Amino acid sequence: MTMYDKFKALNLNFSLLGLGQGDTNGGYFCTPVGAEVIGWEGVDGIHYCFVKDFGETVFAVNPMNPAGKNVHPLARTFEDFLRLVLACGSATAVEQTWMWNRGEFDAYLETYPPDAEQQTVLDALRDKLCITPMEDPYRYIKTVQSAFDYSTIPFSQEYYDLSPDEPETQEPPERPEWEVYFDNGFGRYFGHDRPGQEISVNKTFTWGGRTWYIPAVYACGKGLVVDFCVEINPAAHMAFLEKWKPWMEGKEFTPEELDQWTAENPSRIDFAPKATVNGKELCRCSGSGSGWIPMSICMEYEQAELNQQDWESIWLMEHYGLDAEKGWVFWRQSFSWVTMTKPKVKTLSLSLEMEKQSVPGPRFTVSGVGDTVPFTHPVTGETHILQVVEYENQEMDMPRLPDAENWEYPTHCTAMSYVVEPELPRESLTVRDCGRGDSPKVKFNPALEAIGGEDGPTAACSIGIIGGMDGPIAIVLANGKTGHPRIVCSALRFEQPEQIEWRMVFYHKAVEDMEIDLPLLQE
Repeated sequence: MTMYDKFKALNLNFSLLGLGQGDTNGGYFCTPVGAEVIGWEGVDGIHYCFVKDFGETVFAVNPMNPAGKNVHPLARTFEDFLRLVLACGSATAVEQTWMWNRGEFDAYLETYPPDAEQQTVLDALRDKLCITPMEDPYRYIKTVQSAFDYSTIPFSQEYYDLSPDEPETQEPPERPEWEVYFDNGFGRYFGHDRPGQEISVNKTFTWGGRTWYIPAVYACGKGLVVDFCVEINPAAHMAFLEKWKPWMEGKEFTPEELDQWTAENPSRIDFAPKATVNGKELCRCSGSGSGWIPMSICMEYEQAELNQQDWESIWLMEHYGLDAEKGWVFWRQSFSWVTMTKPKVKTLSLSLEMEKQSVPGPRFTVSGVGDTVPFTHPVTGETHILQVVEYENQEMDMPRLPDAENWEYPTHCTAMSYVVEPELPRESLTVRDCGRGDSPKVKFNPALEAIGGEDGPTAACSIGIIGGMDGPIAIVLANGKTGHPRIVCSALRFEQPEQIEWRMVFYHKAVEDMEIDLPLLQE
């Protein structure tokens, strides 16, 4: 039985990792000929596949990428692909690595760690298939892609007809007919379904300190599509860019600064919508985001050239009558019907939940078991105590790392088990190593010196604990109460440092959920 067969036999919700079930043929203009789809990201039509005559090589297909950049190889084998997913927390970062440098890759992993549900699936995947996270995912992906001959990917004639040979000019492209399709996002549609029937809503409301506008919804054969338009004050855009300009020009973020940058970004809106039609809650499917920054701000930063996504935003603003002098974040969400046939939409309501925000907490050091760290929750103001239950220096056994004959990898880390009193929900607090760890070293091979430059191995990031420290399920504290231990593992290093500096990150719900009824002006 192959690793892929073992993977398919597992009864796990892989959609949480961007590997949901779906059409195994792909069906997009850029899906390679002979592709066997192995998972769907659930947004923008992104899917992962094998391709005939390429063995176990795993490819990512993204219809929303620029022409000629739609398909990229990710891993030489399916096992390596799963190890990349373990290292990155999901397939999302793996798919986007082709367009990032090392700093952007590290920043993404730091900003978007796996949540509790994702971690449960990752742990089960690791344990049931006996695989370990890829120790240097960035370098592995870049090595695979730099050595690959992209001209060998087989495409249909439709792909070549839609991929211009010459660079796009600044002449406005022809505006397409306004059509919205189920589960398609904002991009061009290449399937065979009928467009959805537009139902005007024109609902404006304030939520989370921003003005939201739902101009219309679309009743499609497979489900409902809702367009969200969130107004961003241009002054907020400019203030954000000015404040963080040194970092945008190359200054390195501290972990706390990166958390703050993410929280303050006016164009970042993470929310989870639910839709109820005729009293029945629909099943949420994929969503797709886009945005618009006023040209006055773009020109200020010498970024006034329009690309295809900008034109799509312009057409969207024109269709809905939005002010192009303001900033906008657009989100198109699809919901599948729960009835056997498409219903007549009589009533429609939405439930909106904003994702939790991360708040940097204090840094601290400990020396061993029994040490305590008093701290004050930055949001609630309540006082808590972190108590170390186990503290152990470990050396990892890494028998299956890529190119081990050419690269030396760091193996030393520190694993800590701790409890918090009074106890906090697990999803509201994490502890991380402040350091980035050590990068792999070339084993005195002059031919590989060039690889170790800008696109060489990245610093070893913090990882989930692998083996060891089989701590107790519950700990009885000195006050007689029971605490449930949490485990964290430091970044990997060649030599064990005398002391690890840790940092706390808190997650809190800054915006209350919202329930709204939508008036249906026409159907």
